[in-house]
Amino acid sequence: MTDTLTSRTGTTRIGSIESAAVAAYDALEAEGCTDIETSLPHQTRGTWIVPATTDDGRYHVHIDPKTGSTRVSKRRE
Repeated sequence: MTDTLTSRTGTTRIGSIESAAVAAYDALEAEGCTDIETSLPHQTRGTWIVPATTDDGRYHVHIDPKTGSTRVSKRRE
């Protein structure tokens, strides 16, 4: 993954796989990505991690489940 991270502050609790996938999609769309396909989100102790593929490459979106804040990181190919 690259070191370039973009943080987005949210105010929505993320309590399900579906809401994590939607939050990741929205974060990538806000970054200007298109043709977004999210993979199955998984939850660790303090974050949801959502792998995704877009027109611009592969990403991981990290989501704080309490606040909905997102951090997008581009994966190296």
